[in-house]
Amino acid sequence: MVKNVVSLRSYEINTQASLIPSTVERIKEARGIAYSTFSGRPISLCRSLERRGELRVKFEEPIYIWTVQIEDGLAICTRDQPIIGVTKDISPHGVGFCYDEKIETDFVIAEFDLFGRGTEHLLVEIRWNEKNAPHSYVAGGLIINVATEVH
Repeated sequence: MVKNVVSLRSYEINTQASLIPSTVERIKEARGIAYSTFSGRPISLCRSLERRGELRVKFEEPIYIWTVQIEDGLAICTRDQPIIGVTKDISPHGVGFCYDEKIETDFVIAEFDLFGRGTEHLLVEIRWNEKNAPHSYVAGGLIINVATEVH
């Protein structure tokens, strides 16, 4: 009998933290362009100063959340399907999001669709999470770095 072996996704973790702010701006810009294209109106992203002492932007966008383990500079997915989520806010330092399944790892890859311009992947360390109701979770994390899927 032959077993089916599933090859799980893996991501190379970039070592240049200086890429994080420009990547976050590219994610926000892609959303603004898509919104303007479909609605005919410009988008205004609301900023708020929070207890964190940094500006976070309210940013509600669907994302895929890949649970990962870190091994030898790679983020290796721990499952073959992503968790579905929606961001709540984002800054160059962190991201908050809601999602529908329990996250069992300390790190995730947050995958953002750039609306016809590819995808961006951020390695996020989960700093807090809580269950609100069955299939309703909320979490926040520190953006560790940009990641690139290894093919």
